[in-house]
Amino acid sequence: MGEQQSSFHRDGEAVRRLAHIAFADPQTHFACPKCNRESTFEPSWFLKNVRTRMAEFEVRCRTCDFAFATSIELSADALPCWPLDRIGLMAEAIEQECIAIAAKVQQHVQAMPAAQFTTHPLWAEAMWSATTYQWHPTSDAPPVMGLVFDNIDAGLQIFRDAEQQMNHEDRFEEIRISIIEGDVINQSHRPGYSVHICADPEALCGHATMSDFVVDPSVIPFLGQWNRHYPVLGAPALLPRFKSEFAKHQEFLLAPTVVRQNGQRYIVPELGIVKNTVLFRKLTEITAPDDIDVAAHVLPQVIVPPNEGHRR
Repeated sequence: MGEQQSSFHRDGEAVRRLAHIAFADPQTHFACPKCNRESTFEPSWFLKNVRTRMAEFEVRCRTCDFAFATSIELSADALPCWPLDRIGLMAEAIEQECIAIAAKVQQHVQAMPAAQFTTHPLWAEAMWSATTYQWHPTSDAPPVMGLVFDNIDAGLQIFRDAEQQMNHEDRFEEIRISIIEGDVINQSHRPGYSVHICADPEALCGHATMSDFVVDPSVIPFLGQWNRHYPVLGAPALLPRFKSEFAKHQEFLLAPTVVRQNGQRYIVPELGIVKNTVLFRKLTEITAPDDIDVAAHVLPQVIVPPNEGHRR
């Protein structure tokens, strides 16, 4: 038995084959190299590298608890299936990869204003904590989407820099904004929605080509900002009205929003960006692993809904 187990550990290719099989079908039965009994193996893994899709993989016998670990490249359909107990490690890996990727993009931002806006180094410091909406009382003007920043100075600076690049208007709709509604796992009791702001893939690749800079399409979803928002329980829903106002005017203003000492939110329209496109999506329609919004399935898992009555 001991020699069989040692041989199993020495055969790295056999371990990787078993890991791939266990990933594809965790209910597949194997002869455990330790207890020699037919058993299913429980796979779990965390992402080590976003671009190469390399993951640290652990397979454990459900009968005797024998476990082995290896590194494998995740298949194209792995993204929606990451175990939730590894989400924290996945988020850490994505953060490190994004820092490196964004640093490369920043070398070319003069030709890509949308990428400059969505990867601005002040986003983390600005602390985008909520999204709010306003509209004209008689619907005589387009609505406003306000990004609420806890750090007023940092949030305003992001929009000031965008103003210099874009002159208050996203003429070619290079900033892609999607609002994704739908319950996520373990949060059906607290409805919310995700907002994804990133550079439009086609526009980004077009600018990159003109600047002799190649952008890997697989990293574009990470060249932006995500947040999960939870409407205040019992308060009037703002998103439906924003949808109807946008449908009427086919235009909206994206603007920074700050919270003053009196606790009230104030939109800063003079730093706003005029836009004519926003994508309203349902989580259930996002099924392809290469969908730019696919992270909406997993990223909300690291954002804990606020306590009842806590405003976001």
